[in-house]
Amino acid sequence: MAEEKNETDTAKAGALRSSLTIELHSHYAIRLWEGRRRQPDDLRERGRPQILSMPRVIQRAGLMSRDAEGDNPYADMALLKLENALDLATTEIQKLVDELEATLKAIPARISLTDVSSVSPLNIGVFSRTPLGYRCVWLLVGYDQLAMKVFQASHYGLISGKERDEMLSNGGHLVRKVYGVAQHYRSFAVTRADLQQNTVIASEAVKLLGDVDLEVMTGKMLSTFSPNLKKLAENSEASE
Repeated sequence: MAEEKNETDTAKAGALRSSLTIELHSHYAIRLWEGRRRQPDDLRERGRPQILSMPRVIQRAGLMSRDAEGDNPYADMALLKLENALDLATTEIQKLVDELEATLKAIPARISLTDVSSVSPLNIGVFSRTPLGYRCVWLLVGYDQLAMKVFQASHYGLISGKERDEMLSNGGHLVRKVYGVAQHYRSFAVTRADLQQNTVIASEAVKLLGDVDLEVMTGKMLSTFSPNLKKLAENSEASE
C-alpha cells in the first residue's frame, strides 16, 4: 500500500527557464554584434576606435546591475544613462523604420512586395543577467530590420543611394552611442554609505569618477531596472 503523504506537504515547482535566439540578416547588424577590436598592426584600422561586441555590452550591463545590487550609486547612474540612451535610440530607429514602411507601401496598385530576409541569417543564442542587456539586443534587432528595409527600398528605387547611406549611418550611430555607455562604465567598489561618511574609498571614487547625481544618490531618480529602486524609494520616503 502506497504511503500517504502528509497533508502539510506541498508540491513545489522547479526553477523557471527560458531560452532566446535571434536572427540577424544584414551585414551591418552582424558587424555591430561582433564589434571591432583595435588592430595596431593593420594600417587600415589605425585611427578607428574600438567598438564593443554585443556580448561585451551585455556583460557590462550585467556588471552595472551587479554593482548596483551592492548599493553602488555610480552603477545606478550608469544604468539610468544606459536606459535613457536605449529609449532614445529605440524611438529614433523605429521612426526610420516607420518612414521606410510608408515609402514601401506607396507603390503603384497591383504591385506587391514580400518582406526581405537573408537566405542564410546568423542565428545567435542570447543570455543576459539583466533586462537592460536584452534591451540592447532588441535595439540591434531593430537596426537589422531597418537595414533590411533600407536595402529593399533602395533596390526598387524608392529611395536614393544617399538616403540609403544616411539612414544606415544614422541608425548605426544610435546603436554605437548605446555601446559607448557600456564601454565607458568603470566598476569601483564604493557604496552610498561610503560617500555619506566620506571614507577614503569614497574620496578615491570621486577623484576617479566625479560626483554622484544627488537624485540618484537619494534614489529619487533611478533606472526602471535598477535593483535598488524599491529599497531606495522606501528609504527616501522614510527620511522625508
